[in-house]
Amino acid sequence: MKQKILLILLVAFSTQLFSQCATSDSTNMGPGYVNDVFYSFQNGTVKTVSNSNWHMAFSVQGSKFPSHPETGVSIRVNSVKGNVLVKLNGANAANWRAIDTTGLYTLPERLDSFKTWDFGAFNKGYNYTKAPFNFIWGAYNSTTKNVDGNNVFVLYNKTAGVYKKVFIKSLGFDTLWNVIISNIDNSDSTNLIFSKGSFSNRLFVYYDAVNKQLNDREPARNTWDLVWTRYKDVVTQFNVTGAYPLTGILANKSDTIAKNMGKKCNEVWLTSATAPFLQNTNNIGWDWKIPPQGPGAFLMVDTFVFFVKNSPTKYYKLSFNKFGGSATGKTYFSVNQVSSSINKIDLNTTSIYPNPTSGLLKINSEENILNVELIDVTGSKSNLIMNNNTIDISNLSSGIYMLNIQTKSGIYSHKLVKA
Repeated sequence: MKQKILLILLVAFSTQLFSQCATSDSTNMGPGYVNDVFYSFQNGTVKTVSNSNWHMAFSVQGSKFPSHPETGVSIRVNSVKGNVLVKLNGANAANWRAIDTTGLYTLPERLDSFKTWDFGAFNKGYNYTKAPFNFIWGAYNSTTKNVDGNNVFVLYNKTAGVYKKVFIKSLGFDTLWNVIISNIDNSDSTNLIFSKGSFSNRLFVYYDAVNKQLNDREPARNTWDLVWTRYKDVVTQFNVTGAYPLTGILANKSDTIAKNMGKKCNEVWLTSATAPFLQNTNNIGWDWKIPPQGPGAFLMVDTFVFFVKNSPTKYYKLSFNKFGGSATGKTYFSVNQVSSSINKIDLNTTSIYPNPTSGLLKINSEENILNVELIDVTGSKSNLIMNNNTIDISNLSSGIYMLNIQTKSGIYSHKLVKA
């Protein structure tokens, strides 16, 4: 009787777990989300790097004239560490040494765009149609072929006591950045000059304005697909809209993403997915999890399933199973490469019996079985040895497992109960 009750409880407990695809990988930002994690679908975590060693990020990409010149002039800001960027009204190179910071805290904060990497806080608002040569921080000079600065910004952090005025003096020939940074009182002045060519195969190079150091934080741009990071954006949480610090995922420029909503991972397939593939940087974003209102664990939105295309022929299916929050910074998820020609295997093509069982398990399949994988409730995986389509599971502990049966058409999952 006790064994039956335990079995019923285990089945009930595992219902939500096995409505998701089994966990196959994880990332770790560290407690307090102190790191950014660059991730590759092919190779897993590529690089883990501190997210507190920069204030500004300068594009080291080429400007794409004539359609997208903003690519090469983008400057982004690390806005989740208490850093705030504002543009001073009427301040320019002529009055640089005597700028007026009256009402500094009332000026609107300038935030990066997270739909695209190309609109950072310094050039957000650029409009190619209305003013194709005005990049907000500066304007293109058709004679010199430079973008010359025409606005002064202040980057401040009240908590850290940092107040820096910033003048982007020029971007020469889409190659050489020339930036002047100093304290408001003109002390501790720095003239930052560097070439994009020194940081090839990157999106941005990062600058620590306090320690006066350029940081090459990114891995090569062709080695990663996603970055787990912290960013600040205007969103609605708990029915309140505002600029919030978020923990989420941004995509590399080479990836396009389809966000399918309304069905769970085992219910949607690439050939039946309806969401369009978009090149929005934040298409995965932050809202695949729901923060607790008070103590407790994050809830996972198991009806968000993402398909990511990172080359003309490669697609990956991604869904999220667990998020550890700031206590661990860990994310557990299911990811696997999928084919545009493979749909869900017909339910009648594979079956297992008896189920539950305490000993031998028989697998029926209309196709040759290539591999059988067992996953327990902790996500631990092991390959099982099959003899004449029969597997001996008598040495397993009683409980609930996921059995993944792989054939040439794909993978079909069964819930297995070991009595």
